[in-house]
Amino acid sequence: MHRMWLLSLALPVSFLLQQPADACGDKLVSLSRGIRLQRAYTAAHSASILIYSGRSVGANTVKESKLQSSLKNVGHQLKAVEDVAHLDQALNSAKFDVLLVDFSEAATLAKRVASLPSRPVVIPVMYKPSKTELAEAQRQFPYVVKAPASSTQHLEAIDEAMKSKLRASRVS
Repeated sequence: MHRMWLLSLALPVSFLLQQPADACGDKLVSLSRGIRLQRAYTAAHSASILIYSGRSVGANTVKESKLQSSLKNVGHQLKAVEDVAHLDQALNSAKFDVLLVDFSEAATLAKRVASLPSRPVVIPVMYKPSKTELAEAQRQFPYVVKAPASSTQHLEAIDEAMKSKLRASRVS
């Protein structure tokens, strides 16, 4: 009788161990399996991104390989250039949705791309800005990314820029 009772408990327990765990709202984890956030996240709107590193002090932040690989993993197309000649060539030969650039060169490049038919959204990257520097940058540009930061901050800024660009294209 005692063995029968143990067997009746063992069957439901073994069934529960094979089902996905819904603990703490995490729907991506099941027992003995999981998925990384970077693999689960895909861009809402795939963007064609031009990364211009230039010669500024914060250029290494913009051309960081970890950032580039995370942007590629979520479905964005990337092209990276390091000088003005290649930048002009890229802007004239292809259509880009987003221009990711160091903040020190963002204002100059925003004026340069304003006349282009594709009108890429300029997203400046600031390296360790103070609160006042960040506030000033946000007055100049709708999307600003702080560095060092997680790749999700870059992804969120690009997604918001793409939503804005799509809304603007529907209106016109």
